[in-house]
Amino acid sequence: MKEKLKQKLTHNLGLKILSVILAVFTWLIMVNVSNPLMTVTQTVPVEFINENVLTKAGLTYEPVGRNSVTVSYKVHVRDAARITASDFYAYADLAQLYDVTGAIPVQVDLLSYNARSMVSSSAVTVNPSVVRIQTEPIQTKAFVLEAHTTGTEAEGYDIGEVSLSPAGISATGAESVIGQISSVGVEIDVSGIDTDISGETAVYLYDANGNRLDLEDDVRLSHQQVSYRVSVLRVKDLALDYLVSGTVAPGYRFTGVESEVRSVSVVGLRSALANLSTLTISGDVLDVTGASGDRQVEVNLEEFLPENISIVGDQPTAVTVTIHVERLETRQYDFDLDQVELTGQNPDYEYVFADQNLKLQIRGLGEDLDTLNADRIRVSVDLTDLEPGDHQAVLNVALEDGFDFMGPAGLRVTIRNPAAEADSTEASGHAEDMDENESGSRESAPETENE
Repeated sequence: MKEKLKQKLTHNLGLKILSVILAVFTWLIMVNVSNPLMTVTQTVPVEFINENVLTKAGLTYEPVGRNSVTVSYKVHVRDAARITASDFYAYADLAQLYDVTGAIPVQVDLLSYNARSMVSSSAVTVNPSVVRIQTEPIQTKAFVLEAHTTGTEAEGYDIGEVSLSPAGISATGAESVIGQISSVGVEIDVSGIDTDISGETAVYLYDANGNRLDLEDDVRLSHQQVSYRVSVLRVKDLALDYLVSGTVAPGYRFTGVESEVRSVSVVGLRSALANLSTLTISGDVLDVTGASGDRQVEVNLEEFLPENISIVGDQPTAVTVTIHVERLETRQYDFDLDQVELTGQNPDYEYVFADQNLKLQIRGLGEDLDTLNADRIRVSVDLTDLEPGDHQAVLNVALEDGFDFMGPAGLRVTIRNPAAEADSTEASGHAEDMDENESGSRESAPETENE
């Protein structure tokens, strides 16, 4: 019988639940009737006051460890739910700083009337009773604002001058914090712009690697916002025109300019670029006077840019230019007399040329001479106004550009006038006959007288 009763009591779930409910109900009745005191804790943040004490001394501070405390207090059970952490104000007066350890006592006040009526201030305890801070000298440093543009402007345009107002600001904070700042600047979005823009933008702090620093709570800036204006310039490609001057050494010829850079992109006002299509490189830098071989020179393109025109972005401003100078060669070309064009001949004269074969000396570049043949050379002799006798008739040699005629200068020719020579011979014979007749008459006259 006892065993059956024991099993019913120990294995009956319903009885167990009922007993728990009765226990809780009995406890609630006792608590509400007696309303005993209970200890409650709240976590309350600590506020530092009288910061001006440190500021006047040129110091700033940083809490060491956590800056909150645990507040313990006694309250009646029925009032416990009516008290929250916001009813307490925990603070540390910096004027009470103990320099040696950096400790400051923490004090707690009850803020609301209800809380003060339910909690005795003498029953409030704080753990820990002190907070610690670390002091550091305050530093103010001036920075020149840097403008950083993001995005890409419209095609055919480039970013010109970016002006900021103010141009610089100052940052104030702990020395260790200010030391983290490498530069201060703004970021301006220029995506797709093709005209000048202006506005206001926030100021950012950057480390030595150009990364943003999140120090807004630790650094006081003289300006949080600055005004900006961005000018947009027109982009234009200019062909480079290398203008070589001077005369190379005798026996050599300038054959051209070679450079890997044949054009350069520049920016400027539209009015300045309107009539500009080439950039001429000239002057002493491209002087070949006396050169007997190739010359390589460095040209600074910026020296030849008109005012208010500049090279786009990171294009090289210095280019290497090679001025080619080659040695000239002289070769001989044979011409028969029948290949020479004779002009100005007198039909009454006879022309006898001493040389039936001409050996012409032509000078030029070896590569060009390899392609030159007699069919491309025109040789003529002008015999106009030449009278009978021996002459050195001038040779006229017509050559294509790039070739020079070196000699011979003339062609030996003997000119005769047959008719004049015949008249001269006949006149000479008649004169001889007259002389003979006169001589015979003089010899016969004395004999007649003797007779």
